[in-house]
Amino acid sequence: MIKEDEIHKMHGPLLLLAGPGTGKTYELAKRINFLVKEEKIDPKNITVITFTTAAARNMHERISDSSKTDLYIPPEKQPLICTMHGLGNRILSEKASNLGLSENIQVVYSDTLRNILVRDAAQLAGFNRDDGEGTAKCRQFGDCKPSHSPKCKICEQYQSILRSCSAIDYDDQILLACKLLKEDSYMLKKYRNYCQHLLVDEYQDINSGQFELIDLLSEAQREGLFVVGDDDQSIYSWRGGSPKFIRRFETFFKNEAKVKALKKSFRCHPHILEGAISVVINYDRNRLSKGEFEYEKGEGKKIEVHNVPSDEKEAKKIRSIAERVFPSRSVLILVPHRGFISTIIEELRRLRIPYSAPINLPGEGLPLISTLSQWLKDNAGSLSFREILEAFINNPYSGIPSKLCRNREKLEKRKNDLQKISGLWRHVIEGNANSFWESLELEKANDELYSKSFSAFNQLRLLSYTREDPSVFISEVVKTLRPWKKTQFLLDEIDLWVETSKHIEGAVQKSVVQLMTFQGAKGLEADVVCIVGLEEGTMPKRGSSPESITEQSRLMFVSMTRAVEELHLFHARKRSGAKVFRQIYRRGKPPDIHPSRFLNSIPDQHKEKKYHRA
Repeated sequence: MIKEDEIHKMHGPLLLLAGPGTGKTYELAKRINFLVKEEKIDPKNITVITFTTAAARNMHERISDSSKTDLYIPPEKQPLICTMHGLGNRILSEKASNLGLSENIQVVYSDTLRNILVRDAAQLAGFNRDDGEGTAKCRQFGDCKPSHSPKCKICEQYQSILRSCSAIDYDDQILLACKLLKEDSYMLKKYRNYCQHLLVDEYQDINSGQFELIDLLSEAQREGLFVVGDDDQSIYSWRGGSPKFIRRFETFFKNEAKVKALKKSFRCHPHILEGAISVVINYDRNRLSKGEFEYEKGEGKKIEVHNVPSDEKEAKKIRSIAERVFPSRSVLILVPHRGFISTIIEELRRLRIPYSAPINLPGEGLPLISTLSQWLKDNAGSLSFREILEAFINNPYSGIPSKLCRNREKLEKRKNDLQKISGLWRHVIEGNANSFWESLELEKANDELYSKSFSAFNQLRLLSYTREDPSVFISEVVKTLRPWKKTQFLLDEIDLWVETSKHIEGAVQKSVVQLMTFQGAKGLEADVVCIVGLEEGTMPKRGSSPESITEQSRLMFVSMTRAVEELHLFHARKRSGAKVFRQIYRRGKPPDIHPSRFLNSIPDQHKEKKYHRA
C-alpha cells in the first residue's frame, strides 16, 4: 500500500487526482526532486508541462528556493519546464523549413486576426465568409482528421495563407508538432529522449491535439508518465478542453494505469469544500469520485449566502466585508463578467481600499495604430497589413457597405468586395507577390476598390516618411482607419491606458483587493472570497444546454474553492439590465430575477442565509 506522502515515487502511467488546495504543485515539485536526486535521472530526460507560463514560472520558483530542502534543485540540474504550446513551438522551430517556414516563425495569437484570415480562406475555398467559423472551432479542439468536408477545404486555404507569411497560429503549435513527430522518426526519437519522464499539470484541460502530443512523447516509456489534474476543475471547453481525457485515463492506458487521489485539503475547510462538491455532484454525474477528504483546518465558518436588494446594496455589503478584514487578510471578489465590476470599484474607492481589476478597454484604437506602425516599418508584413486593411474595409470611407446593413443589394456588394480582398492572397500564395501589400499594388489598376485601398495606405506611407507636423499624418490615420467612432472613445481609451500603466507600476504591491472574472480565478486563492451575480440567467447563463450547465457547475466549484477562511455568495432581487443582458422588469410585476439553482445545491449544514433589506 503506497502512502500518500510517497505517491511521487510511483512508476507511471500515473494519474494523480488533486482537488483544489490539496498540494498538487508541491507533489509535482517532489516528483522532480525525487527523479533528479534519488533516481539520478539526467534533467535533460525530464520535461514538465504546465498549463500557463505563470504556472511554469511558479514551478521554477518552487524548486529554486534553497530554503525548501525537500524541493530544492540547483539551477544547473533543473529540467525543462514549459507550457504545452511552448514545447510544440520548440519542436517546430527545429524543423521550420520542413513546413515551409523561416527560422523566425511568426505566431498569430490574436483571435481577431485569426478570424479575418479564416474568413478570407473560406472565400478562397468558394464558401461564404461565415463558414470559416466551423473551421476555427474545429482547430481549437485539436481533433484534426482531414476529409473532403467544407471546413477541411477552408482549413487547407487557411494553412496556405499562414505558410505564405511564414506563420502559424496558436493551435498549430500543437497540431503541426504532432504532424512533424509522426513524419520524422529522428525528431520523435530525440523528443522522446527529452521526455523519458513526462510530467503534465492540469491534465483535465487538455484537448485532442494535446492528448495526441502527450501520447506520442510517452508511447515507448509509459512508466515515466506522471499527470496531475481534477475533472471537477475542467472549465475550458470553449477552447477545446475536455474532462474525458482524465476520466478515460484507465481505459486508455489499461492495466498499466494507476490512479491515486490526494485526500488532504490544505486550503479549504469542510463547509467550503463540501458545499462546493455538492454543486458538481448535482450537475455532473460523470465526475470521478475522490472519496472522503481529510482537513488540515478546523470546521471554519459556514458559507454565507447574501440575498441583496440591488447592485448598489451588494457593492456596499462587499465593501463592508473588505473593510472588516483588509489588509490583515486577502480578499478576492469574483464576477460573471466585467460589467459587474464598476459598482464595486466605486465603493472600494470611497474607502480608499487599493484594488486590482481586469482592464475593460472601451476600444482597440491604440493597438490598431500600433499594428499600423509595425506595417509602416516593414511593408512586407502581410499579416499586419491585412489587419489594418480590415479596419479600412469597415470604415464608411472605403465605400464597402457595412456588415450591419439590411439592404440585399448592399449586402451582395459587401460580399463581392470582400471576395476581391480575399482574392489578393492568391498572388502571395502562388509566389507572384512577396506580400499582401505587393499583391494590392499589382492589382491597383484593375479595380476601383483596389485603387482606393492602395491610394489610402500609400498616402499613409508617404506621410510617415516626412518630418512635418504629425497632425497631418494623424488626421489621415483617423480618416483611413477610423479607430474611434467618437472623440469621447479616444479620450476614454487614453485614460484607461494611463490607468493601466499605474496598475502595472504597482503590480508588485500584493496588498490589494483583487477583482476577477470566474474564468480568471483559476489558480488563485484568498482568505476571503465574495462571488456575485448568482442568479438564473447569469450563472448558469440563460439558454444553456445541459452540457453547458454541467461545465458551469464546475466553474462554480472552482470559484467557491478559491476561499481559505470565508466564502460569501451574493444574489440580488433586482439588477441593472446592462449586467444581466435581458429585460427583467414588466409593468405591474416584480423583477423577473431568481437565485441560481447552484445555491440550492449547497446543503443547509454548510450555509447560512442572510437577507438584506432595501
